Amino acid sequence: MTIEIQFLEGQKESVLPIVKLTKSKNGKTGTATFLFKNPDIFLQENFFLSNGMNLLWNKKKIHTTDLTIFFYQGKPFFLKAILIFKNSKEWFDFLYFMNYYSKETGLAFYEKNYSF
Repeated sequence: MTIEIQFLEGQKESVLPIVKLTKSKNGKTGTATFLFKNPDIFLQENFFLSNGMNLLWNKKKIHTTDLTIFFYQGKPFFLKAILIFKNSKEWFDFLYFMNYYSKETGLAFYEKNYSF
């Protein structure tokens, strides 16, 4: 199974994000905030042509255009992408993606108050 994050079509992002999750009290809606430090897309001269972040797996796709780039000393440094889940199906599709993405990349989940 191919599972990846892309900012430009056909270009897999190899930098692992920090992902912060929120969920509504009723459990049906929520957000996922992805933070990438110096992502691969910044190595491309045309990074500004990105039309958003795509989570791709098994011919499925979750897409967001909510991207923010943070600059340091005039150069792009951080990229923040926010996914908003409006229903249970979107939430479960995201969790399915993250389960397989974390297994493939070694990304780990920790509770909010977890100390290293």
